[in-house]
Amino acid sequence: MNVSKILLSSALLIAGVLFMEAGAPPTVMFLPDKTWCNANNYVDRVEKNGKTRITEKYDEAFLNSDLKNVVVQLNGLMKDNGLPVKDYGATSEIDDEEEMEEEAYNDDSQSGGDLAETTYEALLNKLRPDIIIKIGWDVNKVGFNYTMSYRLEALDSYSGKSIAQVTAETPVTKVTIPVAAALKSAATEHMSAFVGRLQDHFDDLQTNGREITVTCRIGDNGSGVNFNSEIGGEELGTIISDWMNDNTVNHVFSTRNSTRNRIKFEQVRIPFKDANGRNMQAKEFVDQLKRHLRNKGLKSENTTKGLGAGRLYDICQ
Repeated sequence: MNVSKILLSSALLIAGVLFMEAGAPPTVMFLPDKTWCNANNYVDRVEKNGKTRITEKYDEAFLNSDLKNVVVQLNGLMKDNGLPVKDYGATSEIDDEEEMEEEAYNDDSQSGGDLAETTYEALLNKLRPDIIIKIGWDVNKVGFNYTMSYRLEALDSYSGKSIAQVTAETPVTKVTIPVAAALKSAATEHMSAFVGRLQDHFDDLQTNGREITVTCRIGDNGSGVNFNSEIGGEELGTIISDWMNDNTVNHVFSTRNSTRNRIKFEQVRIPFKDANGRNMQAKEFVDQLKRHLRNKGLKSENTTKGLGAGRLYDICQ
């Protein structure tokens, strides 16, 4: 079944709203969603700690001709509308000749356990798209007729939060009606609200900064330092919290949990650009915190993965 034109109308409207953004437009990358990957057997299942973890096998998924045709069409539309596109399929072929660098720590007590990147984290860290748009579709036979549904979900690649979603389903349709026509009709009525939510999200990011998480951890390094320890007359936890307050956009962040050896901050709003006009990501933000602590005589290691999960581990004197 030819599905290469499934999302053309939807993508055109998405591209239009993104292109209206002031300044450089965000980069976009299309990926199949987990439901589609599972239905087409492009997933791995791993049992760990009594829980089954399901991860997408993107390399194999992009060998599927239907998916490839859809993404090629969507990438072309994005480029035609002035949006830079991160093409997973093309980049993956180039990267097959290179080794993917991973950060792994074998000593749980010193480095917080195995920190090797997942496939998705490695993907984001390598290609660094601003937005991930997950796509998927289902065909359901009804006698000699069919119904079809499709879904689009835009995700902020830093926070992983959903920006906007569209799901649509055709009524029972005769087999003589092309799939693309049925889906276009179903999707059009949902696009206005979807595009509006995208615009609201970008307006918020421009005003209030990107959203990331930051985790600080002290291992059993023998230094005797913990987040309650006084460094230059101030508790270490307070030093870090004060720095977060001074360096986040509009002082926006929240503390999810705080113990003697671990502090996690969420909803951390960081600037789009650093002082030199370069894109700010979690790693660069945590590097700034690392330098601040170094000035107070503390060593640490930036073990950040992906775009939006900042980690500063092994803090010690």
